Amino acid sequence: MRKALFSIVALILAAICAAPVSAQTAVTPFTAPWYYATSFQLWSINQQSPNTYIFQGRSLCNSQGQNLNFFVFNTNAPVLIADSNSSNSEVVTPSAIVNTAGSCGATVAPSHNHYTFQMKSGTAGLQEGINALDGQGAWPALLLLDKNWWTIANQIPGTTAATILGAAKGDASVMVEDITTLGPTYYVWNGSAYASGTWVNTAPTAATGAAAGTATSKVATGTALSGTYSFTTGTATTGTVFTETWANSGQFQAAPGSCTVTSTGATAPPTLTVTNTYSSHGIMTVSVASALASTTPYSFSWNCK
Repeated sequence: MRKALFSIVALILAAICAAPVSAQTAVTPFTAPWYYATSFQLWSINQQSPNTYIFQGRSLCNSQGQNLNFFVFNTNAPVLIADSNSSNSEVVTPSAIVNTAGSCGATVAPSHNHYTFQMKSGTAGLQEGINALDGQGAWPALLLLDKNWWTIANQIPGTTAATILGAAKGDASVMVEDITTLGPTYYVWNGSAYASGTWVNTAPTAATGAAAGTATSKVATGTALSGTYSFTTGTATTGTVFTETWANSGQFQAAPGSCTVTSTGATAPPTLTVTNTYSSHGIMTVSVASALASTTPYSFSWNCK
């Protein structure tokens, strides 16, 4: 009896002690704090018919890297056709992709016939990772290159890991970190390629233009990738509503590649036109063809990558 009572008390105490741990479980909006490129090369698709790269079954072309779902084919992502005859294996870049309810795949122009093959990543997961992480929020995503990536990439026929890294396509919303160097080497998008450098994720300078008149109550918040700008118009005209200027060369080393601006205030403005320019820094200009309402509060949300 005493032993049974002791066991019950022990179980109760264990439950009480365990409860606070469960209550403190963290919930985060992203599947990982950083990602490994090799996590995005774990896919392969077996040949269904000779020389045929469109496959029956849409799910075949879907994969996952660190719990992040992605479609494996993209016109900027080279793929490896791993032939049963290794001398015929080759890397090709799709000119188009197929993603329908019943089939998926890529349009490619290989140099060899392929009768028995698998399709795999032609970048050891680097390009697939960049594509999957692109434009995910106000802070850049971090994609890591470890010794596994360098080893796998250097085994892809007809190329090298350094060539793959130099040819990668992306934007400012994804940074690449090589953790095989001491200290780590960071690569940021310079407008045409990933180049070693630094990233400063501070907000650009916002300024109202002629279309906002003598605006008051101006409030700008955000990071280098996204933010909001609110103000109350004065006597408004047509033309530039506001500009965002990235003064730090460690941010957008070229004009932001893709910016969108939406109205988030109670009053909707006329149609917005967004233009990007670049001199020694990026400048985004937002304009309207017809005048905003005078002495009216407006709020805009902008996102760049």
